[in-house]
Amino acid sequence: MHVGIIGGASTIGSTLAYSVVCDDPSNSVTLFEQDLNAAWGHTTDLTHAMFHLSGAPHAGRDQRRETGTVTYAPTEEIGEYDLDAVVITARVQPSADDTQRSARGARSRELDANVPLIDAIARSLDEIDPVPTIVVTNPVDRIVYRLWTQLGWPRSTIMGFSLAETARVADAIAQRYGVHPTDVSCPTIGEHGDHVVPVFSRASVGGEPVSFTRAEREAIVTEVLEVPFDIAEKRGLEDSSRWVSAAGLLRVLRTLSSPDRTDPLCLSTVLDGEYGFDDGCLSIPVTLTEDGIDERIEWELSTDEAERLREAHDVIRSDIRRFD
Repeated sequence: MHVGIIGGASTIGSTLAYSVVCDDPSNSVTLFEQDLNAAWGHTTDLTHAMFHLSGAPHAGRDQRRETGTVTYAPTEEIGEYDLDAVVITARVQPSADDTQRSARGARSRELDANVPLIDAIARSLDEIDPVPTIVVTNPVDRIVYRLWTQLGWPRSTIMGFSLAETARVADAIAQRYGVHPTDVSCPTIGEHGDHVVPVFSRASVGGEPVSFTRAEREAIVTEVLEVPFDIAEKRGLEDSSRWVSAAGLLRVLRTLSSPDRTDPLCLSTVLDGEYGFDDGCLSIPVTLTEDGIDERIEWELSTDEAERLREAHDVIRSDIRRFD
């Protein structure tokens, strides 16, 4: 698999690049960047890392493992590369104000800052045929919609990463039950932001259904919304939530390249009638193939979940209208 990472020298971009080659040294990665010095540094370091990842040195040519390559280029040259998938991690650097305890306030500033950036990226992507493209740039749902309108690609090819919330919800539930987060299942849909919608009606621990009071549900949502700001305050704005993002993105890339049908993942997608919304963009359960989104799944939701999902849609749609 050849993955192009736009913003490849960023915190999340470089962590993802390392994850991709660690996962399978036969994978290739190209870092697309404006900062070519930083891109060269990461590319050179990753190339050296692949010496170890491939098990080198080899006793004989017949024992050599297939290995991919790590390259870099300006974003405008993306049309010269044959890519299987693209991940967009580029963003305008946040300000110190973005550590405030309001995802909504941060999302608004990020939207104003990153729309011009995503428009420039769209002009570069217009040079290639549509491939599955995963957006990490915040605010994810609005940026996915903006990229789709600028490119005119099939909506199946453009998706937004929002799996960090699913992992954070699982961790919050696991702490309450004294289990490992991998024993928890609670898919999370809605907005990548304040209006996140954990699907508590489908939650289970150790395979057994569990239920929560309204107060417990609200407490879990609050924890999930606050933890990214805790991370940013303690570790620094420039570091971001690199590990959960890179691991989740790798999971999406694995699913795209899997020859077998896999379980649905909750990713942000442009809507066309799903859940009663004929416009906008939300995280919902989808299945993936090598061409992108194969199916958008409509679960039966509780009254509270359906109401929260509508609130998420309305907030996102209001922001999108600013740029129509």
